[in-house]
Amino acid sequence: MLQLFMAISPILIVMIGIVGLKKPATIVSAIALIYTIFVTMFYGKFKLENAVLFSETTKGIIEGAKMVFMIWSAFLILNMLINTGAMDKIKEIIANLTLDKRKQFIIIAFCFGGFLEGVAGAGTPAAIAAPFLVALGIPPVFAIVGALVFNGIAASLGAAGLTTIGGFAAFLDVVDVMDISKYTSFIHFFGALIAPNLVLVILWGKKALDKGIVKFALATGFAYGFFMVLVATFVGAEFPTICAGLGSLIVAITYIKLFCKNESIPEEYQYVIDESKGKSTMPAWKALSAYAILLVALPAVRFFAPLWFIKLGFAVWIGITITCVCLVSSIILRDVTSMPGYMKTSFCSVFGALIAMASLVALSNLMKTSGMLSVIATVIANLLGPVYPAIAVIIGSLGSFVAGTTTGSNILFAPMHYEACTILGFNIPLVFAAQSAGGALGNMICTNNVVAVCATVGFKGEEGTIMRKVFKPICILWLLYCLLALLYAYVLFPAA
Repeated sequence: MLQLFMAISPILIVMIGIVGLKKPATIVSAIALIYTIFVTMFYGKFKLENAVLFSETTKGIIEGAKMVFMIWSAFLILNMLINTGAMDKIKEIIANLTLDKRKQFIIIAFCFGGFLEGVAGAGTPAAIAAPFLVALGIPPVFAIVGALVFNGIAASLGAAGLTTIGGFAAFLDVVDVMDISKYTSFIHFFGALIAPNLVLVILWGKKALDKGIVKFALATGFAYGFFMVLVATFVGAEFPTICAGLGSLIVAITYIKLFCKNESIPEEYQYVIDESKGKSTMPAWKALSAYAILLVALPAVRFFAPLWFIKLGFAVWIGITITCVCLVSSIILRDVTSMPGYMKTSFCSVFGALIAMASLVALSNLMKTSGMLSVIATVIANLLGPVYPAIAVIIGSLGSFVAGTTTGSNILFAPMHYEACTILGFNIPLVFAAQSAGGALGNMICTNNVVAVCATVGFKGEEGTIMRKVFKPICILWLLYCLLALLYAYVLFPAA
């Protein structure tokens, strides 16, 4: 019992400090890291050699700094768009599509965010889609919650397949990756179907769900899930989220054009155009140039860049790509001379997040290396063997909560799941899929991700508020995914 308590204690410190005591993540994460260092120095079961302790802590701090670099690049592009007036023109373009803020929210956070997760992963939706929403007038809390919850649907088959292919690489000689991606999409289909309406209720309340928006949200969610299942089943793990994001975006825009021409929008959900500024004279292509180039650059770099560049790490190559796109766009917008100022302003905006991110990534490294996570997961699995497929969902979330990525969670727990399935007789690819789906949900409450997305919209110090806001949707999705995992494991896809 003491061993279990010691294993879970760093997580308790983070949760109690941020969610319970409402303290800033910058302070809590530093305290939690110092505590974890002492545990791994002196507690027998989790004791690490000094060299390993130093190495893992240093590595975590460096990785955290890399993630902050990506956040900085997102601020850079946003500052440029706002100060050049390009964002005003983008607002007009979106307003011409629909004045319903709820539809704008779903299109940007769910569809566009899903595409970004598909091509790049590593929190790209938070870095790009969330600030985009805030610039459109969506409250920061809404933008953050939307980016986090929708990312929980996208991450399992995101990062151009790395989450699945890399996460289960050690077992792909005995388990077909197509089976893993297929079963993962079967679970996420239902999450995608309900997520848009679920998020609207969480943010705006039940009153937000009038007949028109419910139909739009269901159509968009169904399209997202349909394209994900189709591609995951017949093509592979690399493209499901990319195609789901683009496919649902096309369906959403088409739906608005066909069925929302004379829509009646309740006043509180209407996007109000600031008439005092007058119409922007900037050409649409110029205003959209940064995002248009990003849509091409991110997948191009992901699939065709030299391996050495990709091996710099997701946060690094994404940050460099966004920065280069920003520089190119500044030439198009004729604002190159202002870039040094934007860079300085952006750095000041993310400096506070550096301590939190570095501390949290270092903490997660120590928990993985010392075996704390394995102890927690093994105890859970041993206690609840008959419902193991459902427990795999929760274990996946636990891994992402601490490790910060679904890929890391999959790598960490795949060996345990393989052994458990061999003993208990469950369908191994299905349990891997439940692990990966749960890992994606864990991204919604992962402290690293919460800190990162709060930083991108200038909402630092309010991480506890966000985590409490996200808790209800993740509980609903946990219940749904656990039930689906059991249904598939015992009824539809039992082991041969």
